[in-house]
Amino acid sequence: MSNSSFRVFLTTLHIPCLMTTALAQGVMIHDASTGAMLDIAFSDIRVDVQDQVALVTSTQRFMNNTADTLTVKYAYPLASTASATRVRWMRTDSIWHTASMVAQPQDTVLPGTGGGLPMDPDLQDYLGASPLYFNVSDPVPPGTWISVELTYVQLLPYANARVELIASSDYAQVMTGVLPMMDIDVSVRSQRALLSIDISGTGTWSPTPDMPFVSTDSAHFHVHDTGIPASCGFAIGYDLDPLAYGITCLSNYLPDSLVKCDELANGFFVLLIEPEPTSQVVQKDFVIVIDKSGSMTGTKIQEAKDAASFMVNHLNAGDAFNVIAFDSFNTPWTSALQPFNAANMQAALNWIASIQAGGGTNINDAITEGIEDFSTSPAGHARSIVFLTDGQDQSSNEVILSNAHALRMSIAPDLQLFTFGIGEGFNEQLLNQLAVQNNGVSQFLETANFSQVMSDFYTQIQNPVLLSPTASFDHPDVQHLYPDPLLGLFVGQQMVIVGRYAVPGLVNLHLSGFASGSPVSFDFQFDLTGTYDPARLFIPKIWAQKAVDALVNEYYGFEEGSASAEAIHDSIVSFSMCNSIGSPFTSFSGDPGGWTVGLEEEVDTQASAIPVFPEPSLAGSPVTFDLSGMRGGGTIVIQLFDATRRLVHEERLVWPTSGRWTWNGLDANGREVKGSLLYRITNDHEVRSGRFTRL
Repeated sequence: MSNSSFRVFLTTLHIPCLMTTALAQGVMIHDASTGAMLDIAFSDIRVDVQDQVALVTSTQRFMNNTADTLTVKYAYPLASTASATRVRWMRTDSIWHTASMVAQPQDTVLPGTGGGLPMDPDLQDYLGASPLYFNVSDPVPPGTWISVELTYVQLLPYANARVELIASSDYAQVMTGVLPMMDIDVSVRSQRALLSIDISGTGTWSPTPDMPFVSTDSAHFHVHDTGIPASCGFAIGYDLDPLAYGITCLSNYLPDSLVKCDELANGFFVLLIEPEPTSQVVQKDFVIVIDKSGSMTGTKIQEAKDAASFMVNHLNAGDAFNVIAFDSFNTPWTSALQPFNAANMQAALNWIASIQAGGGTNINDAITEGIEDFSTSPAGHARSIVFLTDGQDQSSNEVILSNAHALRMSIAPDLQLFTFGIGEGFNEQLLNQLAVQNNGVSQFLETANFSQVMSDFYTQIQNPVLLSPTASFDHPDVQHLYPDPLLGLFVGQQMVIVGRYAVPGLVNLHLSGFASGSPVSFDFQFDLTGTYDPARLFIPKIWAQKAVDALVNEYYGFEEGSASAEAIHDSIVSFSMCNSIGSPFTSFSGDPGGWTVGLEEEVDTQASAIPVFPEPSLAGSPVTFDLSGMRGGGTIVIQLFDATRRLVHEERLVWPTSGRWTWNGLDANGREVKGSLLYRITNDHEVRSGRFTRL
């Protein structure tokens, strides 16, 4: 990454609100218009959780039991909070082939829909809002199989001392019959005391764990079953000590060989902060704005109404609220904020139930009326707007954004605007910037199943205890923090802060803000490790994903195709590829020549690295590898990979008498190679690996 693009990378705004908790299994589609898929032979799920960060590996085998050779695509309903870190597949050659990440968005065209046919609605519902797609380059002949393994990392949802992964998608939506076999293996390690762990069926299947184990710091169970009904949804959950609120710190200090994607410090941390359950809850003023234009007809308007009803049903005593429905014109429930009580709640619920879809989409006027409702909001209250739409306004983005910002600053500067895009026709850039520029967060839902997501979202912000928070650390090198700004602190929920550091040791965090109009602060102490832990490589990936999320917000702040937008786009692509995490502009590729065989990131440890010099090296000059620390003799194989895990050079040679090997910097086609590179060196005795950089 160039210095200029790196400076862009450090400019952050806000991180999207990501609440989806769904865990489900992949499908191999050969005709999406009819929902036709390959049969599933088995599913194997491995979940390794450390302090709420899950590393999930899903392995499945699919059989072509038809009489035809089929073109297929793998699709996995990945939670929007998750980041895929590896995809690999195996054919009848029984060799795992690892996909590379490429600088292009996901190919979302599915087999059977290329001619303009729509996706089968049940399949679309199953895949959810943020599926991962992977192209299988070769057709699958009849009677053969293909296995796919997806690995991803996810910071798990937390509420009131409980953590859950929910397999809410149900195979009964897309198939009949039974699954031949399923294995689920779950391990949990926690700094906070564990009380219990469980798994329950959400469909007709009742998973029974084999000899579950729970101690204060770890838990484990295993499920093996055969002949499983298609309705096989399940929920994995564990309970933590509810009195152990405060702060949990996850940190890892990487060796130089593993920090090659930027020039920042080697330390990475994730903070999970929870207030005392007895903290005073701030009264809030709350406005729900619902798009009821013609395009919302059907499931979308009903789910929007369900979500609004849930929020109204769960307001607190002392809150005030209003509901506005809009199409070409605004239709408010009342003309101003009303106190929450039994009579007003029922009146609002009856009014919401009567909403009918029809008309145009006037976002500008709807936002205007929503903000103007707060002209009567008392000082010290938390102020929020939840805005739902599936369409676009005829007014320009600039007009709508400038109007919303000016109104907020004149009426309620601390107002938070949360936006939700529904379906496929909404203005993604507008909704992102409406939230980012007005203290809020945005979420885009490509399917109509958003009422549960919004209910989860509201539950998280239901009981605020600290408004407009700011974090300060007594460690001067604790920096590059995300999110920025912070959203708030809420009872029973966690504030998540990620960052980087250079000097390990004890750190004091001062978290300050306002509650009911008065200054409030919390103080926490935590320890940043100076030790590298290869089992905690997920921590840098969590930080990198949050950094990419912030960059995406910045990207939406510029006109599409402008020089500024393209510079940020390039930074997102290079950074996500180097860190092997997903982004809107990258995807996994399985095309021939785009994959490597048997390369595992876990071997990139400090212990296995060897000296490479000069480091970094300049294009046009040679690079020398010092092999003297290895046990010599015999044939040696040297493999060099770029940041996408693509093999760029391979050398097989007799052990050099000098103990050194020099590379000219060219790939197999004689082209100069630059960027962050990975090496893997093997002989009859050992394997060495690490990273180096070509400028």
